Amino acid sequence: MQTMKKIILIFTLSFSLHLFSQIDKNGNPVFNSVSVSEEKINDYQLNSNYYTLSNNINNKNSSVFIDEKPTLDQIEAAATKLPSDFFMIIKDNSPVNMVMIADKPEQRVFFIINPATGNNEILPCDIKGDITENRAKEIIEQKFDKNAKITGSKLFFNNKEFEIIANNEIKSKVKNLIKDKKLNEGKSSEIKILDKSLLKKMIIEESKDGGKLDFFTEIKGHEMDAVQVKKGVFTTNLGIALYKWGRENYELGVNTVDDALKIWEEIKSRKPNQRESEYIKMGFNKELEK
Repeated sequence: MQTMKKIILIFTLSFSLHLFSQIDKNGNPVFNSVSVSEEKINDYQLNSNYYTLSNNINNKNSSVFIDEKPTLDQIEAAATKLPSDFFMIIKDNSPVNMVMIADKPEQRVFFIINPATGNNEILPCDIKGDITENRAKEIIEQKFDKNAKITGSKLFFNNKEFEIIANNEIKSKVKNLIKDKKLNEGKSSEIKILDKSLLKKMIIEESKDGGKLDFFTEIKGHEMDAVQVKKGVFTTNLGIALYKWGRENYELGVNTVDDALKIWEEIKSRKPNQRESEYIKMGFNKELEK
């Protein structure tokens, strides 16, 4: 039960933030997630999101940290017990309600929170299966287990077989819940959610001279001056500026470093060079702060 309470706290904190920010009020990651899809349905937009294993269970700053090199048994436990998918019901760029699927000891549940009031509700969930499709795919993509594979609706991992819960089934159940409980109605919160296109547009605009993401104007003429970032580690002013730009992309909620590099490419009208790619990636992953 304590695990469930912790999950609810994490979920609540995650949505007390502006934009798609993945940090808490102290600037620390809470439970890192990525956006999966955005779908317009009647008078609302349904945003689907996924809590990753990577950058959470192996991240010391994450609230669900296990170990920097978790064992297969630890990965299995996290993959099947930690929340995987959550959904935001958006109207006028503000969340009206949010839904997370979580496992209590005795049953699987929908956890619903209204960000405007802070009220929450837990309802039974009849979705059957062992592991979500997004989790199963991540396990394969991250190569946690060289012998892992997906065959039909089964995941073979850690010498065990798991029944995969299809994304379509999860989304269908959530849509039915929204309809039955009228979760698309009610007062929207003051939190503003930027969809992917608006987030990219904002980053491009703020990266112009004098913008909040312009870390470059102030170092003009001194780009290659040396800077010590920690004992025995030196870089340049340009490296630091690129690092900061990458870090801000992460904190604003850009999904992946590849997405950040694509935004940089659009700003510069060219592919990022090796230095730019390396430092933006370092900033996105906060590598100088580990």
